[in-house]
Amino acid sequence: MTVLIGGGFRMRWVLAVAAVLLALFTTGCGLIDGSANNVGQGDCLKKSGDEGFDKVSCSASDAGFVVLDRAGSGKAHDRCVDVPGTEYVYTDKGSGSICVGIKGADPARAANAAQKGDCLTDTKGGAVQKAPCTDPTAVYRVLARPDGSEFMTDSACKNVAGTQTTYSYLLKAEKGIGAFGTGIVFCLIAKDSDATRTIDNAKVGDCLKKTGANDVEITGCTAPDAKYKILSSVFDKSLCDRVAGSIASYSYQQAGEIMPKVYCLGTPH
Repeated sequence: MTVLIGGGFRMRWVLAVAAVLLALFTTGCGLIDGSANNVGQGDCLKKSGDEGFDKVSCSASDAGFVVLDRAGSGKAHDRCVDVPGTEYVYTDKGSGSICVGIKGADPARAANAAQKGDCLTDTKGGAVQKAPCTDPTAVYRVLARPDGSEFMTDSACKNVAGTQTTYSYLLKAEKGIGAFGTGIVFCLIAKDSDATRTIDNAKVGDCLKKTGANDVEITGCTAPDAKYKILSSVFDKSLCDRVAGSIASYSYQQAGEIMPKVYCLGTPH
């Protein structure tokens, strides 16, 4: 019996934390000698030690950061993670959060600017950016962007059909309750793939075609490219030996699931 292991296409639960953001609290760190009220949108900052910022002229050689916006109650955004380009957050007691980005970076290209239907560049290595889906650098399409945290991230895209991989854009805090990172988890699919034909949508009776060495997707059983028909779903591939007509098995692990799924496969006709 041939055993196909869903490798390239399997539900890769990739936690690509390319944007690890530091949320800096007012206790023990300061903007402008501890007063955050003196900074506003467009002001430039420099790092001050490991945990703070100082306001500087935007023409200063050490001005590496810029205030993008303030977030909180009554503001355009409740959270800085939703302000495109935010990489650092300073929580100002009573005045919301100050959203800080890299000076000179284009917020419109930031990963957290991407919404459902938008595309991102490759999540493997390098800075992940939003890109037009027609751009050759675009690799993945966003299916959903649920809230996430550094705890239980595996479950964020569990119910998003078609998810092939994920990318986490997390806010981190160094102190206090906020030390538990929160942010966004992007549920992603290859930009040109059909989310309704991925293996996680398959059921007994469906047919599959091969799209790579270990990759499959759903196709019509009368289609000329139909290679297999799903005969049964089992928890171990050895059980496929007991399924009449089984000639192969296919295993994949769905996002958020502990155990892989195994399908026993026969011929499509």
